[in-house]
Amino acid sequence: MHDAMDLRLSEADKARLWQQITSEAEEDAPPVQEGNNMRKRNVKNIVRIGLIAAVIASFLAVGAYAAGFLGPRAIVIEGAAQEDGSTLVSISQPQAVPEELDQVAQKIENAKAAWAEWRTWRETSPELPHEPAVFLPPENNVSSTYVDNPDGGYTIYFHDNESFQKVMDATPEGAEPDFTAFAIENRTATAEEAAQDKAFHEYVQSQYGDYDFNYDIHTETEAKKLEEIAAKYGLALRHGSTLLWCRESVEEMDAQMNAAYGTDIHTDTSDPRFLPKAELCERISDVACHGDLFRTEPHGFDKVYYFDEGSFCVSFSLDSGDKRLNCYGYNSVYSTLSSGREVLTRIQDPEKLQLRTHTAPDGTELTVLQGENEAFLYVYLENSFFEEHIRCDSPLTDADVDLAADALIYSNIGK
Repeated sequence: MHDAMDLRLSEADKARLWQQITSEAEEDAPPVQEGNNMRKRNVKNIVRIGLIAAVIASFLAVGAYAAGFLGPRAIVIEGAAQEDGSTLVSISQPQAVPEELDQVAQKIENAKAAWAEWRTWRETSPELPHEPAVFLPPENNVSSTYVDNPDGGYTIYFHDNESFQKVMDATPEGAEPDFTAFAIENRTATAEEAAQDKAFHEYVQSQYGDYDFNYDIHTETEAKKLEEIAAKYGLALRHGSTLLWCRESVEEMDAQMNAAYGTDIHTDTSDPRFLPKAELCERISDVACHGDLFRTEPHGFDKVYYFDEGSFCVSFSLDSGDKRLNCYGYNSVYSTLSSGREVLTRIQDPEKLQLRTHTAPDGTELTVLQGENEAFLYVYLENSFFEEHIRCDSPLTDADVDLAADALIYSNIGK
């Protein structure tokens, strides 16, 4: 798909470049996290120097796109540091694209621009109901309690987890908690604001059309605007997904529960959405690929779902010796309007993930980010971005992650 860049060097050039690399190591160290914002000032030099270093180490030609050198930047959502110290990672959209993949980068930026326009319209359009500012919490992880006022408005009490616990500790058994006590802030909402808030909540509880729930469509007005923006940027939309389960996996889970707890659970798998494992592999290959997706049949499936424009998920398990690997793979089509937040997970210290590349049996070069009990792999395909999150209760070895990486035929993804 991409021609190799021939960077084979003479011995003198290798020595000279290696000296340059080591002398610039401190200045051009990989970007570090500040909160969750990575410094970008040296990215171009980092890619250049890292690429040369890899060539010297391997003495081989490397892929022109040097996908591995992006590392966590391709999956970590910028500015998404959480209060518990974790970092949000997107499984469903690349967050950064190698400079060498110009066409891919243009497609990703096009989709990002479309989503930004859609989000701005949703947040500001006078055609939609909006939650009055008086009801918005002063900070994250804060809940609220309303007390009716005689004029039809409310007194709103905001409390965080600590103040909530104080209320519960101070409440005698059998008594109603008084959430007005220990509130971190209280406000007064007028009767008009209360009516606006009611209209807003009625609006968000409604649903319109068969659009993917991530678009959050509640009215015909929204649907028309979404279609308009998608057409403006030449993007497809995801409509309702097809969700499937594995018959053998459900039966295995029932048996485990029955053995562990003495129950007699037998899930009804007569619904046509429950398929035999082999048939499930065939289905996702037929609808989303131009050949087999699985090179190795999984031990089982948690679920499979797909959309008519090519995006899909395979959540499956593999056995690696005495270990069970849980794998969640998602294929995100560049030409689809996506937020990148369709599938998220949280990780600690993404900069500590070990970075390497791995070539799958079909020749696809994957980037691997590996921690103790979890790993991510991703690849920029011609028309889509595929990422997989691998988890295990036991420490992961390179062989474990390679086994999971080799289970799929990436070159067959896409119709």
